[in-house]
Amino acid sequence: MNYKTERLRLRHFTQEDIDIVYEINNHPECIAFNGWESMSIERCKEVLNQWITHYKEHSDWGVFCLTSPVDSAKIGMTFVYCHKGDDWYEIGFRLKRDQWNKGYGSELTRGLITYCKERLKAKGVYAEVDADNIRSCRIFDKLDFEKAPHPGGGNGYLYSIAFDPTEFDLS
Repeated sequence: MNYKTERLRLRHFTQEDIDIVYEINNHPECIAFNGWESMSIERCKEVLNQWITHYKEHSDWGVFCLTSPVDSAKIGMTFVYCHKGDDWYEIGFRLKRDQWNKGYGSELTRGLITYCKERLKAKGVYAEVDADNIRSCRIFDKLDFEKAPHPGGGNGYLYSIAFDPTEFDLS
């Protein structure tokens, strides 16, 4: 994976990226809607190693580091994940707190749509979003994703875009 939007670069994580994994997974606002508490440095290293190992089998999808193409500063992380092998990809992101309110979420989501459609030949993309995560909900609403109650219940939505509307089936 080596993909760029206007202001973001997506790349594989390396061991040297433990700092951003730890920072995001330990900032209360960054993890508020993720369903888990903060992570120890040991747990962050385990997760990072899983992501890096995943690239050996699937280098075009997984969890990726977001950086600035100008100075390589780390901005956040994103994921493109195919859970069921059915050509539907789940997308999502988490940005460092000091990178919020800069338009990166919308830019990245548009880029992920293009990436999944053109490079991965996906049937569509979807995102699971907590209903209280108003910032993320606004992004998906603004980009014309279909919005439905989360099929697992709870306080969330399933946002989706089918690239070929006759193919829509996430069951």
